[in-house]
Amino acid sequence: MEVQKRSTITNGLRSLSSYLKKLQRSGDDYIRLNIESANRLKNIKTSIASKLANDKYKKKAHSKPHLIDDIKGKVYECEKIRNLGTLREKLVFSSGDPESDIMFIGEAPGYEEELKGMPFVGPSGQLLTKIINAMGLNREDVYISNIVKFRPLIEGPDQGTSNRKPSSEEMSVSLPYILDEIEVVKPKVAVALGGTAMQGLLSINGPLSSARGKIHDAHGYKTIVTYHPSYLLRSKSPNKDKRKLWEDMLMAMQILGLNISEKQKNYFK
Repeated sequence: MEVQKRSTITNGLRSLSSYLKKLQRSGDDYIRLNIESANRLKNIKTSIASKLANDKYKKKAHSKPHLIDDIKGKVYECEKIRNLGTLREKLVFSSGDPESDIMFIGEAPGYEEELKGMPFVGPSGQLLTKIINAMGLNREDVYISNIVKFRPLIEGPDQGTSNRKPSSEEMSVSLPYILDEIEVVKPKVAVALGGTAMQGLLSINGPLSSARGKIHDAHGYKTIVTYHPSYLLRSKSPNKDKRKLWEDMLMAMQILGLNISEKQKNYFK
């Protein structure tokens, strides 16, 4: 049946080509059509335009930014999250490039993040940006998110700038959405920032130090574990801990296939 269709189309094109050449030889620069043929051509034009528009819409609907927006909408409308009653109202979703090969995942937004509506924009975020730059990347080149998308609530008349870690229940209810994000981004490597993110993504309840220096599998994607930037800010041995974190970043850079200079290899030594 398919061969017959191709043969019919081929014969039709040959006939059209022959007819057009005949018109060219006669000096005519137009084709005489009856009303029925003219209407058929108009219908073909409309059909082609409609198909192109539909294909364009489908392509846009399945683009990574569009799919990320869909997840964002689902999180905002999620009754399970809202019904917990332990999270604040403002949604703080992700930032960066969903086409990136690397994804940084934290635990939950804090005061600064809630204020600006973006993850990792406070002192911890500023340090994360420096780490990303040291890798030879820009913040806009990577994808950054948190497992929990709302700032955890602290009971009282005024929470102020106080933050807390998300509970296991808050993590559990929010986890499906970060997994959806990972599935859309499809990173070559995901970086779990801190013990809480490690527990949520990898179900590892031991010390973070025991999970460092290894490549883990988080739902089919390579994942490494490192310290949360806030840990470095309050560390009593900042240079030593920065070196440990940097060794984890060197591992991520190797997975990404990035060039690593001698200077980069020796940071914080």
